[in-house]
Amino acid sequence: MKLQSFLSVLVGSLLLHGCASRSADRAADARPVAEPVASAAPAEGRMQGYVVLRRYQDRFKVDGREVVRDAEYGWDYARGMTVLKMFDTDGRLVSEEDRPGESLRLTEAENARAEVLVRTHPQLADILNQPGDTKIWIGGFILREPDDPYCKPGSRCVHVIASKDNGDTPVAHAIVDLMRDRVVYPFYHQQAGNPSGKRSEKSS
Repeated sequence: MKLQSFLSVLVGSLLLHGCASRSADRAADARPVAEPVASAAPAEGRMQGYVVLRRYQDRFKVDGREVVRDAEYGWDYARGMTVLKMFDTDGRLVSEEDRPGESLRLTEAENARAEVLVRTHPQLADILNQPGDTKIWIGGFILREPDDPYCKPGSRCVHVIASKDNGDTPVAHAIVDLMRDRVVYPFYHQQAGNPSGKRSEKSS
């Protein structure tokens, strides 16, 4: 219950910060954007290519008649784009379209990569890898903001939150962009430019 309480407070904080003024953010965006520090994670684990996020079968109206289709949502790491593919019952691709405004939850593989990136980050490793019951919670909200130098459209930024004592003791709150394969905000609420004022999008 403590973990749920901590996460509820965190979500409320994010929504409250989302109403803050963004004038400071725009001023920060005028400065050159530095490439975030790399983690020590093995490069071969980087997410790439097309990743299936969700697939389900349903009935759809096509040319005035109802047909059964398999709908598949995926993330294209080459283009930074959500893609919707439709297949017939024989598995043939019948349509494909880009869905730039949609954000879907991370897969297990993406979650694992995000955790590795924070655990091997030079500013976070000592904090997160101490003996004890440090737990990592990932996702729930995709951070996407047009004015953000890292988490703008085309990114795949996700919240990574660490806590101890069953969620009663916050340890760290970072933002990972899986497109860059980087921790872009190691200390999300504390960094210059007030990144906590950025908007978070609920993942479907």
